[in-house]
Amino acid sequence: MEKEIYMRIKEIRKQKGMTLKDLSEKTNLSISFLSQMERGKSAITMVSLKKIADVMGLPMKELFSESDVKEEFVGNSRAHLLLGMQRNYKEFSVLSGRFEGRKLDSFYLKMAPHFLDMEEIAHEGEEIFLVLKGRATAIVDGIEYTANEGETIHFPSTRPHKIVNNEDTELEMFTVIIPSIF
Repeated sequence: MEKEIYMRIKEIRKQKGMTLKDLSEKTNLSISFLSQMERGKSAITMVSLKKIADVMGLPMKELFSESDVKEEFVGNSRAHLLLGMQRNYKEFSVLSGRFEGRKLDSFYLKMAPHFLDMEEIAHEGEEIFLVLKGRATAIVDGIEYTANEGETIHFPSTRPHKIVNNEDTELEMFTVIIPSIF
């Protein structure tokens, strides 16, 4: 799935008459990184993906070409695994079904112990995280909120936010994001 995303970015960039230099200047991502990403040699974070979508004037989900994908109503966490797509997670799986007009996305996330190096992001909508294992820390508007196993963190995603794992154990979560980004 990642390679299709990277190819789609290159395709849209070229359709819009943008060079790698243009995209680099507008996103503050290096030309070499963008070139490697488009060739599938470097993984991209969701924050960088959002920057690219914003510069191209598209919702993020437009970067995910699903025209050849049939409708799916039953999700399988391994079927849409995005290895390397999101460096913040050991595992980042899309659980949502696929159909026209979908309003939300759901994910299974696994984060390594003491993972703190996550970029802040802000976007339209809201997010809710259910902690399945471990303890999650959400930093929203600079304020830390923690949730233990079985608890949730729910906030408007228009506020700058990030999720980190301050603990000695792996963190596993189920999350729902509205509106749909994939």
